[in-house]
Formats: sequence, structure tokens, C-alpha cells
Amino acid sequence: MVKSTTSPKSKKSITLEKEIETKVRKIQARLIEKTDQNWSLSTVLNILITGGLMQTKKMTSSDWQKIATLVENKTINFDDSLINDFTKKISS
Repeated sequence: MVKSTTSPKSKKSITLEKEIETKVRKIQARLIEKTDQNWSLSTVLNILITGGLMQTKKMTSSDWQKIATLVENKTINFDDSLINDFTKKISS
């Protein structure tokens, strides 16, 4: 008998800023369109968070300050080409 091991899942409730939620939903829609598969919002968020965490080693304290300022001022602006490139990479 083979036992499958899965990581425990925990359900958490989070609140996203409207601008961020809109962009994440755009990424979700493009992934669904490009791959013809279902991508839940939580899966897309987990992918984005994991990717971000992997990049933290390359970030300077100045980079962190810029991000904190963007979030605090609610001036987050994403270029649609970034979303297109991201979804192409994930879907291939």
C-alpha cells in the first residue's frame, strides 16, 4: 500500500486592495484562457506569493522601501505587458 503525503492546507481569509485584486483576477483570466484549465484565485495568489518570496533574496532594502511606499500610498500600477509576459511564462 502506498501512502500519499500531502501538505496540510489551512484556510485563511485575507483582504486585497482593489487594485491588486483586479490585477490578480486579470492574471487568473489570462491563465484560464491560455491554458484552457481552471485556475482558482487562491492558486494564482499562491503562485505569485511563492514567486515573490523566491525573489526576496535579490531585493535591497531600497527595493523593500519602494514597495512599502507603493502599498501605503495605494499607488500600485501594473503594466499590462508584465501580466502578459507572466502568464505566457506560467502557461508554457
